[in-house]
Amino acid sequence: MKIVLILFLLPIIIGCANIQQSKNDIPLNYSEYKERLEIPKIKNFHLSGKIFLYVKEKGLSGRMRWVSMNGHDAVEIYDPFNSIIAKVSLTESPRKISFESPSHSKETKNVIKHIFGSSDNIFILKKFLLSPPSELSENQSVSIDFDDWIIKFSGILDTNHRVSKIVEYNKGNITFKIFINQLEI
Repeated sequence: MKIVLILFLLPIIIGCANIQQSKNDIPLNYSEYKERLEIPKIKNFHLSGKIFLYVKEKGLSGRMRWVSMNGHDAVEIYDPFNSIIAKVSLTESPRKISFESPSHSKETKNVIKHIFGSSDNIFILKKFLLSPPSELSENQSVSIDFDDWIIKFSGILDTNHRVSKIVEYNKGNITFKIFINQLEI
């Protein structure tokens, strides 16, 4: 009986050992990315996905909804229980940002504000979400070094616009990861 079990499990174990577990990133600096970038003229979109945000020892997960209409953006961040954690409003011209956080803990507000409370961060976030590098493919991840941020793109979402499935932003002790579920343009 043991021999039958071993003969049954051996091909499975060998097959699993041959699966490539990690993808090698193509490293790019920002000037290489910008040089090859085809900037889409997207004025309106609706993006939704799951998020993971970690600052120092504080972290949170949930989901995000981003709606952009005629130069005005509204970003809503929800906790795992579908309660709103934060609302961010953006205006492209003139560049303006407002941040609102209903009654949640001070730590949660500070963690969210690290990413969404700065106009530089949020406008760069938008650019990278809508314009992944041309080198990105389903089997090839790409990392971009930009202003002390490492932005990693993985996978391609099947929509009418080329977008990454996962976008991860890292800077020092800050990690922000977005798993894009849907993009409508």
